[in-house]
Amino acid sequence: MHHDDDRRLDSAVSLGIITAVQAAEIRALTPQRASERERIPRTVGAETIGYVLGAITVLVAMAWFLADRWDWLGAAGVLAVSVLYAAMLLIVGRRLRAEGYPIAANFAVLLSVAMVPVAVVSINELMGWFASGRGTACYTSEWLFWRCRGEEIVVELATVIALSAVLRSTRFSLTVLPLSAIALRFVFHVTSFAMGSPSWGETIGWIWLICTSIMVAVAYEVSRRQQGDEDYALWLHLVAAVSAATASATLINQVEWYRHLLIPAAMMAFAFSLRMRRFPWTLLGLGWFVAYLGWLASDVFRHTPFFPIILAALGVGVIIVTVWIQRNSERLVARFGGLATDGRPSFPGGTPLMLLPIIAAILQLPSARMYDAAARRESEMSQIQVRREMQRHADSVRKANGLPPRPLETKAPMRP
Repeated sequence: MHHDDDRRLDSAVSLGIITAVQAAEIRALTPQRASERERIPRTVGAETIGYVLGAITVLVAMAWFLADRWDWLGAAGVLAVSVLYAAMLLIVGRRLRAEGYPIAANFAVLLSVAMVPVAVVSINELMGWFASGRGTACYTSEWLFWRCRGEEIVVELATVIALSAVLRSTRFSLTVLPLSAIALRFVFHVTSFAMGSPSWGETIGWIWLICTSIMVAVAYEVSRRQQGDEDYALWLHLVAAVSAATASATLINQVEWYRHLLIPAAMMAFAFSLRMRRFPWTLLGLGWFVAYLGWLASDVFRHTPFFPIILAALGVGVIIVTVWIQRNSERLVARFGGLATDGRPSFPGGTPLMLLPIIAAILQLPSARMYDAAARRESEMSQIQVRREMQRHADSVRKANGLPPRPLETKAPMRP
């Protein structure tokens, strides 16, 4: 059965025209095409796992060799080795494609892109474009955006160009994974440029929330618009879920009221997972739910003897609700189905709803920067106090040995 036919059946189920059982019977009447049967094992089979493991092994080997031999080879030698690696991988990819192994060929081509950052870094070392951005200058109050982030931005732009060329020529969905990761890094670059300094502490958590909002919206739109057999949205949903988990892990330790948002966020993740049919959001919702219960058990109700009983009753209630949902699944799917009339997955509110957290995060950034600045000053004062105590101890030892004391250091280095 064609992919569009599957969508039409799902849309008919969501509208209540037919039941899920009837849709399954219709699918059973239509034999699967041979080309589809051939593609299924290449997508999730053992050979794909082998390709991934082989690719990881090659990356580790190349990184190990270049890191261990960088000083010995020099910038020119590293550039030559990276170009040689890339050329060999491209030749291998072309040969594999000619032999009828497109997935292995795509992995080889994608591995060749891994040589682009190495080549760009070696070229920068030869040309000296961003040499002043290294060292202690980028870890003091003299931090400047282009001097400290210029090389990284050039490397990322060159990698994006190479990945875009690979995506255009091979239509390999895994290419979206590094592209989305670089896109998240660009969000941090934009915020650092706008604020005039790097971020840390609570500010980083809100920036991660901005990244999550953007990535969820992109994943949602790609899920609705993609066609064919390549599932590009899968990697976007995965990166968005990881970004959401990172934002939560950062903000939970910095913002106390944020913890109370974990339960509604978990419910939203469950609903999004069901309607979009994306399992990473189910795992994220479970993680948020468990994290909130863990916080209640360890902090809020730590000394309350009845909390375990209440928690057990809550667990039983969740099981009962799940059984009820399972028994009424067909009626719920017909009423709250996740497909629009055109057969595409949908979510109430759509893209505007998913972009709303950006506004909340931007509004929180000024107070977060003030809080981080105060915490930074307090940390620096603590470091100065510790160094003074250590220096007093060292001076007492030097005095006991008849040596003069050293000058007292009072200023701590400022780190971004």
